[in-house]
Amino acid sequence: MNRLRVICYHRVLPDPSDDLGTVEAYHRRRGMLHSLNDFRQQLDVLQQECVIVGADYFGEPAERVEPDKPRVLLTFDDGYEDFASVILPELTERNLPCVLFPTKAPVAKQYVPPRDQVYAILASDYRGHRHLCEKERERWVSGDRKVAMLEASPAAQAEMIRMLCADVGLTEPMMGPAHMREQQIEKLPSSVYLGAHGLYHHEFGSLTPDDLKSELDEILGWIRKLRPGQGQGAWLAYPNGKADRCSGPGAVAAAVRAAGVNRAFTASREFRAWSGDPLAIPRVFSRDGIDYLRPIWDKYA
Repeated sequence: MNRLRVICYHRVLPDPSDDLGTVEAYHRRRGMLHSLNDFRQQLDVLQQECVIVGADYFGEPAERVEPDKPRVLLTFDDGYEDFASVILPELTERNLPCVLFPTKAPVAKQYVPPRDQVYAILASDYRGHRHLCEKERERWVSGDRKVAMLEASPAAQAEMIRMLCADVGLTEPMMGPAHMREQQIEKLPSSVYLGAHGLYHHEFGSLTPDDLKSELDEILGWIRKLRPGQGQGAWLAYPNGKADRCSGPGAVAAAVRAAGVNRAFTASREFRAWSGDPLAIPRVFSRDGIDYLRPIWDKYA
């Protein structure tokens, strides 16, 4: 099982824009958005050099796991609409399984996650008066303001977004990229395993214990409603890939375990060998393409 590699994707579009007046450009900067051509090239290499497995890999007897190539599990976060329109057709054509971790509020309520609210504000400012210089813009994309947003409580995030709106004089509604709808998720094929990924995409460690318990109950119940009877139990991807960054050591993992989660996935820039803890399965982001991913199975073969 230690040869398993888990890769995290977010979005794929045929011809994504680099225009800073669009949210897609900031997703590109963060490595969240690949072109369809790049995605196809990654899948080509993964299929040549690895064995792509599905969720049932965790239920296979050890003697059935061949040791010759690394095993790769493909996961997709958030549930953006292009999963259904672009990603799934490509996977289906190749007969490849995957795991989808949708965030509930954007799917069920058309809520714009905090990250996309910020990018929508930056895009609107760029299209308009450009109150923000490039240095200030970058602070929100990958600098200190980005880090502060990730670690902030829901109330603090809302205040930061309100202040950013005031700084750029924004009054128009903030629109983010479309997410899938519940009806689309219910109709996904069985090759797509469904897991939870938070309610509003706040880090679990930023929530109070009571709020965390309530959120876990809600999102896990939602997944069970959308996809009853999945064979490998309840799966979860920690929002932002972090478990206890903002809370005491082990606090979030304990709540996740108490909620009945069978597998939970973290994320980091560098791949870490899996310790075997089912609630701390590491994933690596696909952010820099195949040249970033290839050393993973070379180094940890």
